[in-house]
Amino acid sequence: MRDRESVLIRTLKQSGATFGIGDDGVEIGAYIIANDAFFEDVHFRFAWADLESLVEKCFLVNLSDIYAMNAIPQFALLTLCLPRTFKEVAKLARIIGNCAKKHKIQIIGGDTLVGEKLHFSLTLLGQRGRKNLSRKGIKRGDMLGYITPSSVLTLCQTQSLGKNTRHLREALRFHKHTKIPKNTRFAKPILYPKMLFALNPIAKAGMDISDGIFMELSRLSANNRVGFRLLRSRGEWLYSPEEYQMLYAIEKRNLKRMQRVAAKFRHQFVPFAVAIRGKYSLNKKNWHY
Repeated sequence: MRDRESVLIRTLKQSGATFGIGDDGVEIGAYIIANDAFFEDVHFRFAWADLESLVEKCFLVNLSDIYAMNAIPQFALLTLCLPRTFKEVAKLARIIGNCAKKHKIQIIGGDTLVGEKLHFSLTLLGQRGRKNLSRKGIKRGDMLGYITPSSVLTLCQTQSLGKNTRHLREALRFHKHTKIPKNTRFAKPILYPKMLFALNPIAKAGMDISDGIFMELSRLSANNRVGFRLLRSRGEWLYSPEEYQMLYAIEKRNLKRMQRVAAKFRHQFVPFAVAIRGKYSLNKKNWHY
């Protein structure tokens, strides 16, 4: 199945009315600006988690985009659609305020409307760093890898990603009764901004893994006009969605440096592909499409 997001972006670019579309965010002056939506029955279901967890994830998935481009989050615009039957408006407002303060973000505006389901749309503004990290800049011979905590590595080094898939399958099958365990990255992404600010300057390109590595590779291939040869056998690590770990492209000569810096934060940089001539595409449906 075709990636509908890619079709939309490509068509908008052809119109000549776009700027910066295709990255985790876009640089405007001193800021990196990123927007991500979090919709009921598309990205979450109330059966999966409590309200606090849902709001926290909404913030975290947006923060991940800001960190991925090497920026420090500062301000937010929040658009909120409240269900007509929703009775916990004051509680929701307190949760949103507490979450914003926790992550040192000031909410500076937005919009509120009434609809059939709960929808969040968060636009974050982050102070850009000395070097912005985008999805472009990958050349043939560059290595691709992901970041993973050392404590969960197995001998084959690929089982650290992929656990989200099992929990998600169960939740989608038994969504009326199933809560996604709170200790999963799908329920609560775990971000490591200090580590990312140390690793980002080493990388040539990067992005957070939100839709699964298989989809991210297709997008990186189109953006950089290169293909990718996998260094590991395909498995759930390739398809698992909403990991919110970083996928980096580096020069081969920087591999040991990348691994040394990651190790200081008790993480590992796991190489899994090399850029080659050609293009990469994998036809597989994203879970929320």
